[in-house]
Amino acid sequence: MRIIKLIKTIIPALFLVLFSCIDTEKETAFGWSESEYEIAVPIVSTKVTVSKIAEVSKGNTGLRISADGKATVLYNGEVIRRTSSVIFPPFPGLFPYPILDTLFNVKIIPNTNYLLKRAVFKDTKISFSFENAIPQDVKIKMQILELTKNGQRFERDFTLKYNNSVPLKLQTEQISIDGWTLQSETNSLTFHYEAILPDGQKIKLDNAQMNFDVIKFSYLEGYLGYHVIAESGSIIDIGLFNKWLSGSFDFEDPKITISVDNGFGLPVRSKVNRMELTSITGNLVNLESTLINTGFDFAYPTFSEIGTIKRTFFEFNKDNSNIREVFNEKTKTISYDISALVNPERDTTIKGFITDEGYFLANVAVEVPLNGSVNQLVVTDTLDIDLDDIKEVQSAEFKAITSNDFPADMVVQAFFLDESGKNIDQLFSGDGLKLAAANIQPNGKTTPGAEKIDFITFDQPRFEKIRKSKRLVLLGSFNTTGSDMKKSLWIYDTYGLGLKLGAKIKYRKN
Repeated sequence: MRIIKLIKTIIPALFLVLFSCIDTEKETAFGWSESEYEIAVPIVSTKVTVSKIAEVSKGNTGLRISADGKATVLYNGEVIRRTSSVIFPPFPGLFPYPILDTLFNVKIIPNTNYLLKRAVFKDTKISFSFENAIPQDVKIKMQILELTKNGQRFERDFTLKYNNSVPLKLQTEQISIDGWTLQSETNSLTFHYEAILPDGQKIKLDNAQMNFDVIKFSYLEGYLGYHVIAESGSIIDIGLFNKWLSGSFDFEDPKITISVDNGFGLPVRSKVNRMELTSITGNLVNLESTLINTGFDFAYPTFSEIGTIKRTFFEFNKDNSNIREVFNEKTKTISYDISALVNPERDTTIKGFITDEGYFLANVAVEVPLNGSVNQLVVTDTLDIDLDDIKEVQSAEFKAITSNDFPADMVVQAFFLDESGKNIDQLFSGDGLKLAAANIQPNGKTTPGAEKIDFITFDQPRFEKIRKSKRLVLLGSFNTTGSDMKKSLWIYDTYGLGLKLGAKIKYRKN
């Protein structure tokens, strides 16, 4: 605020703010010279409410206000998302599959971790190469016995042409097998070919091979192996607690819920290796629960539910964990190390399935109803101020209008900070201003706190000291009524600590 410029244009308006204007005749009567003036200047007006704190929170943190005004801190964040490729990634066709006889079976997936029963190829192409030393044309009929589409077995005809040189060689074009179904008990394909000379004689080729460009499926069925899907990181940053500097809030019923959407048609189990909570003061606390020790299994679709997503919820609450003690630390972040175990029992007799559109998704939700008892809790708000243009000040009388809507006695203090954040001075003397608890009505809510008016005088040296201040930090410390008995109370969105601050400035005009 540029006070000197404002004085020349809107002094009458300023006189109406917080204080009535003082006419010059009374000034002379008080013995002031005609070069001394007094003006009323508004400085700040704020109310620190739960809703206001929520507005400055970042990320996925928010505040839910019930119909009757009860406040609950909420967070929701995605922890793990994996597609079916984590279970069966596309295999590049790096090596040819030799066909060593006219009827020959080859393993197409060398990893014995898989026992495929049925699979539908997607975006996959194959090709063949043939070689023979007989100087005659050879007609080749190639079949793949386990590969069908629309009830028809895979079959293709090729000709190995003699062009006056041996050996005869043929590299076929790529053939799409998109949508073709593999039905096998042994992860393999059986090739059956007939190689026929012009006179009808059947021969065995000197060399025959099949190549994949990539092995990729839209549907897989069978035992699909044991897999560990691991994820670690930070899942929550509750900005709502950043302004709660000290003390504790014994929440009655905080919860952490893990919800899992599972489109994989096979068993999956969660393994929480670590869930560590960091408070705004830097303390580390581990969430402890039998669910962390044993893990928990997720629901999964059956073969009659292909394409559907099954959802499972698991909740850490006060009955199965130490979550109340954890949130007494005013949790700021939750770090985690979570694994999802696919086919955790490694039972190869369990037949499952995956589709190319299937996925596995784990979310973590935090719910902290602001219902509990408070022990020396300190809330804060930082306000920008600018007193630098108020010069030649003889004295200042600050007028502070404070109010307390919380159901607890409160001690309020405000500190003037310079540009570097250094504390210059405080507004109220001693430990601060004491505000009585607001009265609780039969419905559990408080009546709006009565406004308390206080005047604080700063002489010229003291005002000059704070003139360079850039921020005013408001602190409110309180206990809930009957906190010694751990009496629990709800915090409503309307509760707040209010401060309106103005100053009556006496200054000398040059």
